[in-house]
Amino acid sequence: MAKFKQVPQSFMFRKLVKYCRNMVKNFDSDCRDNDFFDVVQNCFDHDKAVELIEAAYTEKELNEMSRAKCRSCRLDLSDTLGDVFCALWNNAGSRGKCRAVLEAVFESMESDCSDGSRDMVARRFAELKRVLKLNDLEMEILVFAYVRDQTCFAWPVRIEDREKPLHYAMALDRSYAEVVKALSPDGAILKFNLLDNDYDFSRRTLGGYLDGTTDETIERRFYTKTDFADVLPWDYYGELSKGDGEVLKKMLSGKVGKCNILLYGAPGTGKTSFARSLAKELGRTAFEVKQGDEDGKNMKAEARMVGIKVCNTQEDASDSIMIVDEADELLRGSSCGFSLFGFDFGGGKSTEKGVMNTLLDEMKLPAVWISNAPASAMDESVRRRFDYSICFERLNGAQRAAIWRNQVAKHELGGLIPEGKIAEYSAKYETSAGGISTVLSNVKRMAPAAGKVDELVATLMKPHCKLMGVKDSNRFLPAKDYSLEGLNIKGKVKLEKVVKAARNYFDTAFGEASVDRPRMNVLLFGPPGTGKTEFVKYLGRELDRKVMVVKGSDLLSKWVGESEQNIAKAFRRAEAEHAILFFDEVDGLLHDRANARQSWQVTQVNELLQQMENFDGIMIAATNFSKNLDPATMRRFTFKLEFGYLDENGSRAFFERMFGTKLSEAEAAELKELRNLAPGDFRTVRQELFYLGEEATNEDRLAALKEECAVKKDGERSRPIGFSA
Repeated sequence: MAKFKQVPQSFMFRKLVKYCRNMVKNFDSDCRDNDFFDVVQNCFDHDKAVELIEAAYTEKELNEMSRAKCRSCRLDLSDTLGDVFCALWNNAGSRGKCRAVLEAVFESMESDCSDGSRDMVARRFAELKRVLKLNDLEMEILVFAYVRDQTCFAWPVRIEDREKPLHYAMALDRSYAEVVKALSPDGAILKFNLLDNDYDFSRRTLGGYLDGTTDETIERRFYTKTDFADVLPWDYYGELSKGDGEVLKKMLSGKVGKCNILLYGAPGTGKTSFARSLAKELGRTAFEVKQGDEDGKNMKAEARMVGIKVCNTQEDASDSIMIVDEADELLRGSSCGFSLFGFDFGGGKSTEKGVMNTLLDEMKLPAVWISNAPASAMDESVRRRFDYSICFERLNGAQRAAIWRNQVAKHELGGLIPEGKIAEYSAKYETSAGGISTVLSNVKRMAPAAGKVDELVATLMKPHCKLMGVKDSNRFLPAKDYSLEGLNIKGKVKLEKVVKAARNYFDTAFGEASVDRPRMNVLLFGPPGTGKTEFVKYLGRELDRKVMVVKGSDLLSKWVGESEQNIAKAFRRAEAEHAILFFDEVDGLLHDRANARQSWQVTQVNELLQQMENFDGIMIAATNFSKNLDPATMRRFTFKLEFGYLDENGSRAFFERMFGTKLSEAEAAELKELRNLAPGDFRTVRQELFYLGEEATNEDRLAALKEECAVKKDGERSRPIGFSA
């Protein structure tokens, strides 16, 4: 037997009695669950109920029912009232009198209870009705679902979910057609996710509010008013506020009504902060749809959609704006997956695009939607409903410096972190605004001495960067003993001249009067280990420029068109950072279009070539397999440098510089016999002998170099196993 749930409030008790009374009135089949009568069993005096039964039935009728062969029809007045009324109900010809007795019981129970109109639950249901604009039937359905969930109400028989609307109609004493209409997908009850798909009360949506575990109004349960106290000033966003920001200000001025704005892109790039600053700049009240419930749990997409609808219904479109942060799951399309080897892969959790499209179309408030998902992860039909969109890319050095500066001021750390350190930190730690804020708040909390700030920032940043996958920019530096001496560059152009040309390229005064300012794209090709990457590191150090390293794996995406967007982003970011853009192993991106098997392989090459043509900066590409490159690529490179294996002089120069030793004539002759040595071989051997902890001799070094040569074949290293580039 089900345990009776206490009903402390008279509102709930009166509703419970009412619904049980209606079921007794409208249900006319055998009762298969005596829990149906729990309300009588738990809330009515047993002896008084027996008196009413004995007054309604003759002694003969009671005796006959006490001898019934069917267990569910056998009457024993000493049993629990649930069993007693179940037996009376199921005896043929007895049901009419049973109804009359139950009617008297229910009437007596109601008379002993106040109307409950001032109960907390009653007040909150009234508020809910007002806010969601529910009609009387919708309100009664919701109340009944809540009473079923919270009290001892039970169906007289086991029913399937599809049968619930019929039984709802019985409990509410309304027509089946009315109830079915109210429970339609277009009705407010399901539209606001007040019931789940099984027509049961949705606790995640309204439970805490109706239970009284929160004092929030129904509106504040789903969304909150933005506090502008810590909002950044509008001019903080620089070019963004002057460009896209001015467009948005014009779009959102006056009584605009529906206007959906999308801010998307990399996490930690200031999208939410920008949305709040925009609202403040416009003089609009901002309301942010909650992401978590009162228990701190993330809200399901359905519950968040309720919040969006409630905010859209309640707030004034003339002076308000809605902010929907972390909207990835809401906006991501269910069809935005990808295929590989004949298998289909979905795009993760998503909202049905029809539901999302309807929501966007029905907006009355201007709304800013914020997502970390790429644009291609959203259905096209969803994307085209946005009036304006801004893609937020990873922060560049200037933006990071502005954030460091702002956060240093906010945490009152100007005395410990001067402007020079801000420039150093912003260049060294390529993290997000959130990471910078977290580290500085901990610096303030730990209050280090002035001389210990550098060490503490490094200590705090190291695990943060590791956690977030941020690479240390200091790692892309040449070896301390690196030199151009000894490298074997085939052709007439020497590396020293390329360094000079690159320096002149960044000199704005150089060639100012010329009608032509050629692009500066450099191709480095040749066998592995011949010094291509080390030269790029060296060039960055010589020019005092950051080197932004990009590999094919960083750009290739499962989303159609996303790889091309990533290529364009890489060029834009390098241009904003005034950095050298280095494409390592570029053959995977610039493969010959004549051999392309998929259309996207062609569009990737086209995009990269176009970006190379228009890039205002130095772009360097390195490959071990120049023959695989698209022929049109070669015309785009200002310099094409082939790195070959070391010649005799180069081998000796690298040996003596890398190992800090001199070769005897015999040792030099032995080194001369080694073919296809590359600078990388010397570094490998030096590291190998270093970690062995041995007192290495030249003999050991020569033996190790011989082993490196042995793994090469016909002047090339063996191709790796796997898919060809």
